[in-house]
Formats: sequence, C-alpha cells, structure tokens
Amino acid sequence: MKMRRTIYEMIFARLQQMGIIDESGEMQSDYMKFVSSGLMPLNVDKLASNTIALAHNGKQNGDVMADPDMEVRIYQELRMAEALTFRNDYMGIYQVVYPEPGKYYPKLKKELNDFLSDWLNNIINQSYVLAEKEGE
Repeated sequence: MKMRRTIYEMIFARLQQMGIIDESGEMQSDYMKFVSSGLMPLNVDKLASNTIALAHNGKQNGDVMADPDMEVRIYQELRMAEALTFRNDYMGIYQVVYPEPGKYYPKLKKELNDFLSDWLNNIINQSYVLAEKEGE
C-alpha cells in the first residue's frame, strides 16, 4: 500500500513537474520566467542554494507589485519543500512562518503551504511554459 504524500512532498513534486527544480531538488538557473497566454507571468528567482522565490508581479503607478510573492525552502535530501513567506502588495500583506530561530506559526505554516500547493497546481493546469532563464 502506497503512503499518501505530505503537502511538503507534493510541493517538491510540483516544482519538479514545472521544471523549476531538477531530480535532486536543485534550481538549475538563477532566474526563470514562465508564461501562459492572458495570464500574469510567473517569475522564479534562486535566493540561496536551498531557497527560491516565486512571484506574479503587476504594476501600480509605475511600481512593481507582488501578487503574490512567496519564498520557498527546498529540502533536497528529504525531497520536500515548504513556504517561508507570503507577500501581496495590493493587500498590504507580508507574512513570515518563522519569525525567529526556533519559533514558527503553525496555523500560518499550514495555510501558506496549502496555498502554495494549490497555486502550483493551478499554474500547472493553466499550461505555463518556460519563456526565459538566466545564470545556468
């Protein structure tokens, strides 16, 4: 009997399915841009060897606005990934799961990882394709 995957394993698998991370969990480029006709582009930045940022960005009065922007930590050896932050500039929201070492918000952790998993699933279902990448 196959065990059900955790949300963290599903997020890792979806990042792989999209081609953001490879089989080992490593992002192969410093920057990637995915597009789908009629929808906001998805920008992906490598922040550190184990941390990436995913963002839809809009513009308001000439300023770039996150809608949303999430930082995600990759646990390569565990084949898992989890949401660290959520930002939406249009709503004035910035949330951090781990505000300081040894502390975290359990309810926010669950909410952000559920959102991230659903967001990635929607992006996959909306046929986003890789349009550009830099820094291989």
